Amino acid sequence: MNTLLALLLIAVMALSAGCSLSASSKSSSDSSSASSESSSKSSSPESKEAAYRDDVQDYTEAYVKSGGQFDAFQKRIGELAKRHDITNWEDSMATYEGVGAGLGRARVNQVQVDAYKQNLGKGDPQKMDAIQKAYNAQS
Repeated sequence: MNTLLALLLIAVMALSAGCSLSASSKSSSDSSSASSESSSKSSSPESKEAAYRDDVQDYTEAYVKSGGQFDAFQKRIGELAKRHDITNWEDSMATYEGVGAGLGRARVNQVQVDAYKQNLGKGDPQKMDAIQKAYNAQS
């Protein structure tokens, strides 16, 4: 029931946003791309993950503010991961920390956070907790 509610919430958000990314999202995405290109030159795995987490945070904030389809959101996260040489973004806790922080900066409500936790975390308590903690830290 919770998953159905979360999917319905995301569908409503996407429809209300017109199902397309705005110019501000593209601008943020372009900025994120430039940032990731310069930051991916670092050789330290920790700094690589930190730069990736920051880019995910920036992208999540822009995505939430402009709207769009959730599949496109996940695809872009995968592209950011590739730029930072993150081989499996779905297993990287930096992904979920970045998403949570981006949601916090976008000032979304807890219902929206719960939808991301369900749909992106896919029931994994560690991933869902990482989203929540990063969101709470921005509040």
